[in-house]
Amino acid sequence: MERREGLAASDLLALGVCIDEGNNTVLDFRFERPTMIHGHRLKNCSMGAYGFYNAAGLASAYRTHFGRYSQIGESTIIGPPEHPMTMFSTHPFAFSRPSHMPKMFQMPDFARISPEEDDGPAWADNENSSDTHVGHEAYVGAGSFVRRGVRIGVGAVVGARSVVTRDVPPYAIVAGSPARVLRYRYPDAVIERFLKLAWWNYDLGPVKRDVDWADMERTLDFLEQQVADNTLQRLVPDAYCVTSSGTGYSIQKLAAPLY
Repeated sequence: MERREGLAASDLLALGVCIDEGNNTVLDFRFERPTMIHGHRLKNCSMGAYGFYNAAGLASAYRTHFGRYSQIGESTIIGPPEHPMTMFSTHPFAFSRPSHMPKMFQMPDFARISPEEDDGPAWADNENSSDTHVGHEAYVGAGSFVRRGVRIGVGAVVGARSVVTRDVPPYAIVAGSPARVLRYRYPDAVIERFLKLAWWNYDLGPVKRDVDWADMERTLDFLEQQVADNTLQRLVPDAYCVTSSGTGYSIQKLAAPLY
């Protein structure tokens, strides 16, 4: 599929992503259908199938990879760029280049004191290599802050307004500033079964009437047996890359799913 230009938000909905009309803060967002990001700011991010942002408030994410069935609350900040602590200054004039912050460098007062594009490697180049990961079916509560480079494990839960500065284990429930593990969603043996099953890799549509999602044990048993019998179908969603522009959105289909 060649890149299509000038699409409206309603066109994107038909391709499997819910973006609010007029949201011009989506840059190189790769996704598997379906996903919902509404009016939030996402820069150089990706999201697996059934990933979901709460529609309320304003949230932002930078160089973050969201797994399938990930759930992100309102007013969250995930993976924002950081500033150097040991250079002469923490201000962007000292560690960035025109390609990093073109609007700032368009102002002569900033440009006259800042390094030129060809002045050698910039600190910002190395800093931007650190990506943030939010695992499959992980839930980040409203108002939380997740530091760049952190890995939030599969099925983990981050309590509202937490400050996450370290990796979070799979299925852990964390909260606080800094966030710490309060408990785990399930016993160790059950967590091992969930991780082995990796249910997010399968199409749940054909079996939805055979399970009760409220009954964890029976549903887990049923899906494990389905996988053992080789009767549960793999989930192979279409994937795209979308970017907002002054005239709408541009989109291109990717060659394969993200996961």
